[in-house]
Amino acid sequence: MDVIRIPPHNYIHVLDQNTNITSLVAGPASFMLMENQKVVLQPAKMVCIPPRHYCTIENPVIIDKNGKASTDQHGQYKLRHGEMEVRTSETHDKPFPLYPGELLASAPQP
Repeated sequence: MDVIRIPPHNYIHVLDQNTNITSLVAGPASFMLMENQKVVLQPAKMVCIPPRHYCTIENPVIIDKNGKASTDQHGQYKLRHGEMEVRTSETHDKPFPLYPGELLASAPQP
C-alpha cells in the first residue's frame, strides 16, 4: 500500500482495477492506495476562475438537484459527452476539480 498526500486545492483520479471505475479524490488528504487501485492522474491543481473570467469544459459532468456530481448504479460519473459547458467566476467562485472524463477546453480567460 502506498500513501499519496494530496495538497489543498489539488485532486487525483484513481482507477479501481476490479470494477474499472475511476474516482476523484480531492485534497487536502492522505489517500491509501490499495493493491487493486492505480493513480491515473497525479495530483493536479483545481481550476480557479478569477473574477469576470470564464473557461470552457468538454464532456461536463451531470450535476443533480443537490449540486453533487451524478453517478450511475456502479458509481461511475455521468457525463454529457460531446457537449461544452461555460463556467464563469459567478457560477464557480471556488476552485473546482475536473471529474474523470472532463477536459479543460480553454483555460480561464477574460
